[in-house]
Amino acid sequence: MTIDEKVELVRKNRKKYGLNRCCEALALSKGTWHYRIHKKDSVDEQEEYLKEVLRSLIIDNPGYGYRRLKPEVEARTGIRVNHKRLLRILREANLGLTRNVVKSEPSEVQRIIAENSGDLDVVNGHDWESLEVFSTDFTELRYAGGTKKAWLMATVDIVSKWAPGWAIGSSRNRVLARECWQKTCRSFDDLDVDTKKVIVHHDKDAVYTSYDWLRTILIDSSACISYSEMGAKGNPWVESMWGRIKTELGSLITEAQTLEELRNIIDRHMDYYNHKRRHSTINYRAPMTYLQNHIKEENAAPY
Repeated sequence: MTIDEKVELVRKNRKKYGLNRCCEALALSKGTWHYRIHKKDSVDEQEEYLKEVLRSLIIDNPGYGYRRLKPEVEARTGIRVNHKRLLRILREANLGLTRNVVKSEPSEVQRIIAENSGDLDVVNGHDWESLEVFSTDFTELRYAGGTKKAWLMATVDIVSKWAPGWAIGSSRNRVLARECWQKTCRSFDDLDVDTKKVIVHHDKDAVYTSYDWLRTILIDSSACISYSEMGAKGNPWVESMWGRIKTELGSLITEAQTLEELRNIIDRHMDYYNHKRRHSTINYRAPMTYLQNHIKEENAAPY
């Protein structure tokens, strides 16, 4: 029999037989009894307090799950609560049942994407020339010793490996995506790349299915869009670039102390990546060297 079981038996029978006789019969010291019973009462009181706080928080924030409730509870009560304990309290008090979060209806874009599943990827399985298809995505960068997080988005030509645009910010959102695309377009102007002949390939991230992004690419730039239907596996070009960047920069990213310092590190590396780094897939040439040769060959070709 465990101590907790002995304490419970004493609790149930002490009025009938007396505390001393119960403790003696169960070989339980009175000191242990008093410690356990007061500790349990304290825990019970705390649990009831947490339940009341949670009820209030859920009324104010009906869309919150346990991950968002946890910091709110700790901020309001000063009591540190781990996820397991929080989930148990929510379950025992049936607090999760009081929440009624209405699911948002899929947007028209999401409906169209769902209806055309299987025909969204126009890139994979075809041969392309330089400056025709540009792969893009976001990647997370941890800096300041891993305590801070930033997001990097970039575009990369799937043939020449040229990265015409990139942007870094504290959030993975449409603002960052527009900043990246604007820089890409400025680089396009320098090489006389016609956006009407460009395909932008990415996954079905919420940013890339937003009206704002689609208007920027399809209407403002008259470019085309292709969606990977296999996530990262269907978009290997930018994923490969992420791997190289993180491997080659290594601790430089982690040791950056500010977002501005991180931007400077990435800017310098992207300049190196485009103008000096030799890529095996383009016969160990730098992307800009490869493109200059490609443009010369196109200009020299008879019409």
